[in-house]
Amino acid sequence: MTAAILYRWRLKPGREAEFRAAWSEGTRLIHLTCKSYGARLHEGEDGLFWSYALWPSEEVRTACFADHDWFSQDCFKTMQACIEERFDETRLTLTDDALTAPTPRLEPALLTTERLLLRPMVLEDCEAFLPALTDPETMKYWSRGPLADIEAVRDYLSWNIRGDGVESFVIALKDTPEDALGWVVLMDRKNNAAETGYMMRPDQQGHGYAREATAAVVEHGFTTRDLRRIYADTDPDNAASIRLLEALGFELEGRLRAAWETHIGVRDSLIFGRIRN
Repeated sequence: MTAAILYRWRLKPGREAEFRAAWSEGTRLIHLTCKSYGARLHEGEDGLFWSYALWPSEEVRTACFADHDWFSQDCFKTMQACIEERFDETRLTLTDDALTAPTPRLEPALLTTERLLLRPMVLEDCEAFLPALTDPETMKYWSRGPLADIEAVRDYLSWNIRGDGVESFVIALKDTPEDALGWVVLMDRKNNAAETGYMMRPDQQGHGYAREATAAVVEHGFTTRDLRRIYADTDPDNAASIRLLEALGFELEGRLRAAWETHIGVRDSLIFGRIRN
């Protein structure tokens, strides 16, 4: 039977952001390792932080903590260092569930192409993406300017990793799956449609990886996900992105004038789309 645990902590003043980052990483590790249902963190009017963690059963939760020394992990050590006072856990048994998110959380998928493995993005990939997200040329046509440092990259990519209704596929070579070369994202929109986007590290551009990976993600969207429509939003001067989309059968549907105000000024936006055959 589904089980839940309610935690409460009073934090040391000024350490809230540090605690939240460590809590997020610890929750992610437990979810990936033990197949928990994840957790939510709340800040109460009383100044306490509350966490609600959901599990398939109490047996699964007990085994997870018996089989793994979580408190030797850096993120859990950080959490403990941020806590001024902890309160007893409350164990709950789920009887009825009427909680729904705006969009469903998607199960991670693995895709392969002739050269590539496309796997779910994880927080450890942020180091690999630092050169791309801090590079002025790579970020020129992005919706924001270059990021400042690794902490900004982690914050920026956290939604790609944990967000509802988003699939973020890391692009890697089959023989080095841990080395993140770039990524392709598929973001759920209304009416059974999704938006796609892509980025490569500066040192991995020019090999056709983005085109090969995006083709696989689009096929996944139309077949496995049964999406009706996939579209992309690109800057009119982003010739490389336009070539990629046209090569994959996307058609220009329109131009949105003054759609974005970015670090390079007010920009129009070209919308390219494909419909499921």
